[in-house]
Amino acid sequence: MIHIVAKYFEFLLNHPLDFFLLYDMFYKVYNTGDSSMQNVTYGLFFDNHTHIENPDVGKNFDPEVFTDNLKKCKVNFLGFHARCNAGLAYYDTKIGIKHPALTYDLFGEVTRCCQKKDIAVIAYLNGGISTQEGLAHRDWTTVYKPGKGSFWRVSPYAITMCYNSPWRDHLIAMVREIVSNYPVEGVFIDCLAPYTCVCPNCIKMMQEAKVDYNDDNAVLEFSRQSVVRLCQDITKAVKEIKNDPMLFFNGPLFDTVKDCDTYFDFECLPTAGWGYECLPEMAHAIRNIDESKQVLNMTGRFYNWGDFGGLRTAPSLLFDLQYGLAHGMRPNVGGHVHPRGDRDQAVFDRIAQVYGELQKYEDWYTGAKNVADIAVIYPQQDVNFQSKTMRSCVRMLDELKMQFDIIFSDCEKSWANYKLLILPENVEINDVMIEKINAHLANNGKLIAFGKVAAEKLGTQLGIQYVGDSLLDPVYFQMNGEYNDKLEDMYLSLYAPACHAKLAGATGASRLVKPYYNYGWNGVSAMFYAPPQEETEMPFITRKGDCIWCAGDLFTGYSNRGAIHLRDIFKNLISALHKEPLVKVEKMPSYSRVILTEQPGRINAHIIVYAPEKRSDCTVVEEAAAIVNGKFIIYTVGRKVKAAYYAPTGEPAEIETNGNYTTIKLPAVEGFALISLDVE
Repeated sequence: MIHIVAKYFEFLLNHPLDFFLLYDMFYKVYNTGDSSMQNVTYGLFFDNHTHIENPDVGKNFDPEVFTDNLKKCKVNFLGFHARCNAGLAYYDTKIGIKHPALTYDLFGEVTRCCQKKDIAVIAYLNGGISTQEGLAHRDWTTVYKPGKGSFWRVSPYAITMCYNSPWRDHLIAMVREIVSNYPVEGVFIDCLAPYTCVCPNCIKMMQEAKVDYNDDNAVLEFSRQSVVRLCQDITKAVKEIKNDPMLFFNGPLFDTVKDCDTYFDFECLPTAGWGYECLPEMAHAIRNIDESKQVLNMTGRFYNWGDFGGLRTAPSLLFDLQYGLAHGMRPNVGGHVHPRGDRDQAVFDRIAQVYGELQKYEDWYTGAKNVADIAVIYPQQDVNFQSKTMRSCVRMLDELKMQFDIIFSDCEKSWANYKLLILPENVEINDVMIEKINAHLANNGKLIAFGKVAAEKLGTQLGIQYVGDSLLDPVYFQMNGEYNDKLEDMYLSLYAPACHAKLAGATGASRLVKPYYNYGWNGVSAMFYAPPQEETEMPFITRKGDCIWCAGDLFTGYSNRGAIHLRDIFKNLISALHKEPLVKVEKMPSYSRVILTEQPGRINAHIIVYAPEKRSDCTVVEEAAAIVNGKFIIYTVGRKVKAAYYAPTGEPAEIETNGNYTTIKLPAVEGFALISLDVE
């Protein structure tokens, strides 16, 4: 109890403005095993996968120096490997296979030092891959159909495991062993992908459940459910030992095991396949799955997982982490401990530098909530969630500085929170979505929808009748009327398909334009240069009341070619329905981001200014970008702005309130600025 009181007063001294936000801070009691930390401020994460032939595991590792470096970074959370995807344990196990080169309890030494230094630990175990245990027990491994890929390419190459084999009980037993014997807060189970196993165990279970094992989609869904059952069984096992543990299962879609996860940890290394479009998409989505759960933002200090020789620049790491923090995601930087125990002091120095910069703003991060008046709707998280359609839609909204959420059809968050719904093309529309869209429109809400799926499923609401594909390739269009702001007076290209619908109550604002001939080949020469000829009768933009429909796959076109006129059209459509957005831009570069959060008595504007750059085959951030003489406007109607200043220095910011909006002027910003408005 003395420990908690000390932490309480330490927090008050360091955060005098935000004592009212303590609610669930520092309620953890160490050494009792009766409660969990559940509140990560800054974390580090190490998942080492060390080949069995490495002779030096732990040879020079000093747990005191290692944990002193953690303290230098001011972290309160550590993920550390207890068992890796090579199937080797780094603790004294009676169940698994301890790495043969390890002569002591490395995991135990780390947890002991962390406990002494007030750092919470979760144990990392790979739950879907185990090379050595798979070699020892071939009947535990995944059996794939002939011709089917066994596993995405990672390094080291690995053996995937069957979740319905004795592997299941073996893994749970190791989890029990760790949670029972070590002062850990819980477990992080990795690589729980739905490996499509057709071993005798799985085939028997599919037959009993009347699942067609010749149907690849049915087998995939069976595999997903096998993952869910495993997560449920691990959760039950841990909770029998420890009350209120920290649990995260990496691999299943976030909302499918949200009743097992006690927090979310989004793994995204932008230079290693995820790209810089991934984090923005997921940052706007994960926070709406379960608002009671904390979300961590796991990036890496390196350029690729398994990379011991990479150290990203401070601006590169800051970009990831500042964007995440602006969306309520706590930093969790991944790294690798050299098997021998080499200190790699430069790594810890870089993380201490980055975390030290972020920690200056902690008063403005703690307890802050994102505000949004626009929602991009999606039926559920599935394998297509991270599509270029969704990523392009998110990018456009970010570039336009709109404040938005991504919400699912089964989202607990009320759709009544939003003034405008956006339905991108190629998004499956289920009955729940239709019901919620109808309720939204009945409550004076507004809708912008794109493409043929919306035309087919929501034709009545949109005032159109779906006919079919436009059969135009390439697709041109002519913009007219109120949606034409800042667009050139010419036929414009879509760079994507469009569909054909007839007006059935809506009014047409612009039309599709046919080319002289479609792309193709006439038997002699290529029909590659296909100029526009004339307008057709097919509408491109329609409107019925508070519903706008676009026949073209606008976001796909923007993803394909990055044509700015497509983003201008999107902006014009939003402006037509949504007259008073939370943020308006007067002079800000497209690569900058403005993200609003709220605390009691405060509006915080996070200005993030970086420009990821394509370098041959990889996109990177080397240094911060800048804004000079920028200007944007925040919707502050009904609230009096008492003061405006730059955090954390308190330097006054130049503002002007006029009507419903407050204008903020930015003489110069490099990389990041946080402007706080005290309001009443």
